[in-house]
Amino acid sequence: MLSGERLLIVEEAFLIALEIQRIVEDANAQQTVFARNFDEVAALADRLNEFDLAIVTPPRPGTSDQVVFDKMVRTGLAVVVCSAVPERIARNELTQGEFVGKPFTDEELLAACGRALARRQAG
Repeated sequence: MLSGERLLIVEEAFLIALEIQRIVEDANAQQTVFARNFDEVAALADRLNEFDLAIVTPPRPGTSDQVVFDKMVRTGLAVVVCSAVPERIARNELTQGEFVGKPFTDEELLAACGRALARRQAG
């Protein structure tokens, strides 16, 4: 399903990031790169076009996270937002990306990835 796709995983919980990596690599993702937070993504700003899909935690309100998130979307990345607290998801994040709640199954995450990639191709 993710054959050849290059993914950016933004997740501060290392074990969750590893689980996401396992799921997407089992789905034949070509490459996965980790960032613990949006500050680390900002450091990768000149490389964002190297990725097809980003699986991210919600941007923190009142920080530069939203600016980085918006840049990811403008760059053309397909985005899946993962959160155990859906109330933290801002309306614009839902319109710019797909949502999957934590905890999630492999199938739920992959379905959200598929929808995000399809949305990107349609846009």
